[in-house]
Amino acid sequence: MFEEQQDQKAEQGKVKRKVNLQYLRITFFHNNTPPHTSTSIDTTKAGSKQSDGRFLGWVRRLSLISASAAAGALAYSRVEPVDMGGFSSMPRGKIQPSVLVKEEPDEFFPTGGRAAAEKTKEITRSVLLEAQMQELELVHEYKNKVKEGDWKEADPYWYLTKATEPHHLTAGSLRGENMLSVAPLKFERKDKKAIVLFMHLGRSLCGHDRIIHGGLLATVLDEATGMVALPNLPFHIGFTANLNINYRKPVKADQFVMVKAEFEKSDGRKGYTKASIHDLHGNTLTECTALFISPKNPVGMVAKYVKNSLGL
Repeated sequence: MFEEQQDQKAEQGKVKRKVNLQYLRITFFHNNTPPHTSTSIDTTKAGSKQSDGRFLGWVRRLSLISASAAAGALAYSRVEPVDMGGFSSMPRGKIQPSVLVKEEPDEFFPTGGRAAAEKTKEITRSVLLEAQMQELELVHEYKNKVKEGDWKEADPYWYLTKATEPHHLTAGSLRGENMLSVAPLKFERKDKKAIVLFMHLGRSLCGHDRIIHGGLLATVLDEATGMVALPNLPFHIGFTANLNINYRKPVKADQFVMVKAEFEKSDGRKGYTKASIHDLHGNTLTECTALFISPKNPVGMVAKYVKNSLGL
């Protein structure tokens, strides 16, 4: 029965061409056959004893078969993966037996191999997330503000080149499936003292299970405050001097969030900012204040940055 189920699953997998699928094979064999049914009754003592012996023998066999079947069913139930919305995990408190864990054969994948199939799946998911983000109600509200003239859409990574983008933390290293799958959608007030970001936080950015890592949230807040600090500092160059964070509520993984940042004031080479992360219901999840400082010789830094960008 288990082999037939596996064959059916394999055929379904070939049709659907699923990527990253792992399957478990559990084979349970027994060579016992059920007793033959007989309507004849032996009335002799010897026949009666012989019949009783056969009967007790079959009872023992049936008991062994039932116990084996129960053990097999228990083992099967213990290795059945739990659907955790993208994770394959053993149930807590259960014993994990020895099983054969095997990835799908290469013939399940189209020309180009497993890597090509993985990339296709990643691109498809990112396109879907991008479409969903564009249809968020809060996004439409800020698009209306753009039409009113006080806000504008902006590229969050305008300062990156093709050479530097792969080495950037959020634009390159953390970009990918179940991480930062799509680029943030950025709205900027025209006085450049306030921004709003919409972004998706994937399941592979967690500390505790299904809760986004606090360090990742710190990175998001640092970049958001930097986006409002740098335009208001001398020569638009500055570095984070301190970042004070209050984690108000756990940020659940695999959701869209809204990040707000404002430039509060400047004092010479110093720029004071604040930022917060909200869910789509308006609840404040994390907030911070940050101080940015512009270097004493920004002109020299600009010249060096331009030379590096041009490869001189």
